[in-house]
Amino acid sequence: MRHMSGVGVGMLAGLLFVTLVVGEPADAASKATKGTLVVVEHERWLDTLKGTVKNFSKNKARDVTVIVRFQDKRKKPLGVQRVSVGDLGSGEQAAFSLAIDERNRPATGYQFEVHAIWP
Repeated sequence: MRHMSGVGVGMLAGLLFVTLVVGEPADAASKATKGTLVVVEHERWLDTLKGTVKNFSKNKARDVTVIVRFQDKRKKPLGVQRVSVGDLGSGEQAAFSLAIDERNRPATGYQFEVHAIWP
């Protein structure tokens, strides 16, 4: 499993855009801030990418979507795919599963973004 970390927040058309902290749950919790959605784990199974996203904020996140940017071994972008997770209450987490499109199957790296609507 590949680990990436970093936290950043920006507003875009009423949606809160969060650059993810990807790592073990303990690492994510120590870096979490209000409004933070975190992919706490992910793994690839042949042509499927599975993971878990957690809401570390005190607010409910609506219409949570995980965006995956696939990269080759030179970190060149291959493509982007999205998977809807639904709503996540404070402290809740949910699993996601994404069938990897054929053009993205050579990927060796992934960048995750999570989008949600915040009340």
